[in-house]
Amino acid sequence: MSCSRPTARSSTRRGIASAVPLLASLALLACGSAPPTRPPGSPPTPASVTRENPGGDAADPERAALERLLVEPWGRQQDRFKTLDVPLVDWKSWRRVRILTYPTRATFRYGDEHYAALSLLYTDTSGPSDPDSCLDEFWTKTAPLADGYGVRLGEAQIIRTTQEIDGEVRPLVFKVLQGSVESVLASDEYVGAIAVYESWPGTCLVAAMAVKASQHPELARRVRDRWIDEGAPKLRWTSRITEAPATSAR
Repeated sequence: MSCSRPTARSSTRRGIASAVPLLASLALLACGSAPPTRPPGSPPTPASVTRENPGGDAADPERAALERLLVEPWGRQQDRFKTLDVPLVDWKSWRRVRILTYPTRATFRYGDEHYAALSLLYTDTSGPSDPDSCLDEFWTKTAPLADGYGVRLGEAQIIRTTQEIDGEVRPLVFKVLQGSVESVLASDEYVGAIAVYESWPGTCLVAAMAVKASQHPELARRVRDRWIDEGAPKLRWTSRITEAPATSAR
């Protein structure tokens, strides 16, 4: 089945806005990649790999894009408020985008085909602000929205670990899950994780990562696990932030 390609703006708005309930607005929706035009197994030619298309002209662009997320080195981008250092693999290929229906501290997508996405949320809380309490509050607010967006969530796993910031060990909690998005335009599978950090008192800091797993679920799980092991623990406030910033979103 083929579908007409929407404009970049409408694709971003519909594709990522459909993402809200899964991993804090990450249930991504887009038309499928064009049929391969190169022999099966062909890797992308270097010149064809771009920020818009990290899979390039490979026979299987989705596999090629996910493989880049497994082997490329880490770099960093920042939110628009220049308050958070955000670790990203193949960092120059991630585009910072806005979700008009669901403001976030920052949201990044990997490729126009939405091979992966990362959203950051920094909010006030009237209750406890430890990672477990923030995770419960986040999930209570977002999970009920899933059904209306065609999101189906599978079983989740909780992982409690720590991160070290300037010699200080802090708690870090993950909710690891998988899900699917069903709509009249597409049916896609995703794997992801929600990371919840110890932040300023009275606030919650959440990072939600989703990876497209429709064609290569095991590869997608490895990409997600690399983020859990190597990327998420390195998320931090920039060195110039010495007190709680405003909980702005856009």
